[in-house]
Formats: sequence, structure tokens, C-alpha cells
Amino acid sequence: MRTPKHFSAWFDGWPELVCLDLDGTLVDSVPDIAGAVDAFLTELGAPLAGEERVRSWVGFGSAKLIEQALEWAGIEASKHEEAYRIFLLHYRAHLTDKTTLYPNVRALLKALKHHNVPVALITNKPSVFVKPMLDHFELTEQFGWLLGGDTLEEKKPSAMPLLHCSESIEALPENCLMIGDSITDFKAANNAGFKCALVTYGYHQGVDLASLGADAIIDDLTELLV
Repeated sequence: MRTPKHFSAWFDGWPELVCLDLDGTLVDSVPDIAGAVDAFLTELGAPLAGEERVRSWVGFGSAKLIEQALEWAGIEASKHEEAYRIFLLHYRAHLTDKTTLYPNVRALLKALKHHNVPVALITNKPSVFVKPMLDHFELTEQFGWLLGGDTLEEKKPSAMPLLHCSESIEALPENCLMIGDSITDFKAANNAGFKCALVTYGYHQGVDLASLGADAIIDDLTELLV
């Protein structure tokens, strides 16, 4: 068991801003994403990819996910637009059928709210899905910003979404924290000058998180609170 690392290990008290990733950090959405991937593969006459394979693809945004699935299935790239359309329609209809909230998400958000820490949701997921998913789990009001992969001109690993939030409240980057599950989140935090905590239970894209040099690797979000 790792030594828990409270926010005070990096900040004078609590951070000025906490940015949270969504898929693989707050929710396990792969079951429903995989269903949408398999829906377009079926339409295109390809074999099903299945949940475990899709789990290794998630994290770079939906367009990249479609590209990876098509390449795996040996389908020409010209089918990308059709596949993406089927994916979006199916995913919209089944957004939270099997998606679950990870343990202690509510506890973390409650603690941040209690200490008046602004919280941003920064994901590469298409923005059309972000609020409906948070509404489903009754979490929307916990966030001051909801940024999807298409909200700004750039998405993670660009620093832009993180700095968009910190600059709007004049928070110093070194006093801000990004919590995510992947190298994409780590690079975004690094590019923005934020501290970074990575969770072990998410979607790692085959990367050894310990090799990245994040400020903390945690098994549970409440490790940041004790």
C-alpha cells in the first residue's frame, strides 16, 4: 500500500484549482463505449472488438478510438465517417446503461466543495456526452467548468483546457492539480505547469504510470484527503 499523499504535500493547505478527468478517473464508461464500438463494427461486417480490447484503446478521444478500431478490424480509413456516425448514435442512446461511478468520487468532490476549491471537469470525450453523463450521476453542479474534447481549439495533452480554467480565476499553475488516469492527463498537467496525481484503476493505454514522474500515483481518490 502506498503512503497516502494529502494535498498539503504540494500546496500550502488546499489547491487553488482541481481539474478532473472523466473516463477512467471518475467513471468506468468502457462497457458502454465498447457497445458503441461493436455496434459500428457489426454494421461494417467486422468481428466484435469486445470490452477488454476497447479498454486498451480509450483515452485519446473518440476520433482516435474509431481509427484504432477500424485499423484493428482491417477496415479502410475511408469508412471512418460512417463508423463515427454509428458510434455516436449508439453511444448517445446507451450512454449510462452500464457505466459506473468509481469509489469515493463523491467523497472527494464533497471535500473539495467543503474547502471551497474550484473544480473543473476536463475530458477528451465529445462535449455532447459530458453533461448528460454527469447529470445521470447527479454531479453536474459540483463543477465550475465542463470541458469536452471539442470545447476549445485544443484538447489534452495540450495545456489549453487546464490553463483556460486556471487563468479564468487567476490561479497560479503551480498551485493547481490535475487528477487523471493516463499519460494524456500527465502530459496536459506537465504542459500547464500543474501538479499531477494519477489513479491506478483507470485506462493506462499500456503505459507504466510509475515511469511518468507524476507527483502521486494513487489507488483511491481518498488518499488525497488523509
